[in-house]
Amino acid sequence: MTAPALPLLATSELVVAAWIASIPGLSPQMVATTLPPDVTPEGKPAPWIQTGFVTISVVGGSPDPYLPVKKPVLQVDAWAAVPGSNKPPWGMANVLIETIRYATLQRTGFNRLLTLTANGFAYPSAVVDSAYFLTEPRRDYADAADYAHYLCDMQVVWRTPGDVLP
Repeated sequence: MTAPALPLLATSELVVAAWIASIPGLSPQMVATTLPPDVTPEGKPAPWIQTGFVTISVVGGSPDPYLPVKKPVLQVDAWAAVPGSNKPPWGMANVLIETIRYATLQRTGFNRLLTLTANGFAYPSAVVDSAYFLTEPRRDYADAADYAHYLCDMQVVWRTPGDVLP
């Protein structure tokens, strides 16, 4: 795949996915913008079934009009499943989302350089200055596949170090 003609710029989804993946106990294989299939092409349970999975999507926010600081609001979804069962593992999904909430309360998890990659391309690094939940995590009972699904809204303030405005 060839690099795009335009410069690669960090996005809120890339930054927040990297920040969540950096939380102790989580990993890049557990975070994305879409939930992967629950089975492999060979028909075996997907690796995320053992760990749970987190998806994120931007739902709002306000970028700073004068500074290169982004302040997106994201929906954070925590997923867990037990193949062949119609009993959702609510505890596993709850532990995932509460781990993220707890990380927003820590003062040591911010202001560190995050490496961003997508589709084999390296993006400029970013720094998360703060993150906090705007809503209480809540269960979503509407999943037809009997997955356990918790969701909440989170605001993140981030920047790309070295950004220079012309």
